[in-house]
Amino acid sequence: MTGIIALFHRQPWAILILGGGLFLLLSWVIALRPALDFRAADAARPKPAAADPAVERGRRLYLAEGCGFCHSQFVRPLFVDAPYGRASTAEDYAGATPPLLGTERTGPDLSDAGGRQPSAIWNLMHLFNPRSVVPQSVMPGYPWYFDIVDQDKAPADPYLVTLPPPWLPAGKVAVPRPEVLDLTAYILSLRQG
Repeated sequence: MTGIIALFHRQPWAILILGGGLFLLLSWVIALRPALDFRAADAARPKPAAADPAVERGRRLYLAEGCGFCHSQFVRPLFVDAPYGRASTAEDYAGATPPLLGTERTGPDLSDAGGRQPSAIWNLMHLFNPRSVVPQSVMPGYPWYFDIVDQDKAPADPYLVTLPPPWLPAGKVAVPRPEVLDLTAYILSLRQG
């Protein structure tokens, strides 16, 4: 031991070489090797199939309308979050740009909205006027994404929204526009695996 100390006193470059070697060794063990292992594991993982274009457009509309300000997509491991599904994991957000965790939860969490409420018609009615299906809802309606037409002149559309007064005038139906169908496709795609 005294020989090493004497070496450092007589040869200062030995401290530089030993310190640099220790730095390189620790850099490899702590940072570089794990990063290379992660990259190899990521390359071996199968990539998800390309998302449905309607779902992608619906996601963009979800962002544009600010839905994430009131709806989270992050289930916490708490008793009060049990109705929303299993607790979220990092894998739930893999490839999502940006990940839509939400900022607060004024409305229900949507992480498993497609699993909890898989009806496209229910979701369209809810988007047209939320209080038509959830009386205590504080969510705003999005009626501008629907065309209100006479029921006898309505096109043959499986997604016609028919509601009694006061939600729609008597004899009228709401025909969803493509944008709201895309938003509905996105909401229905939110399922926990």
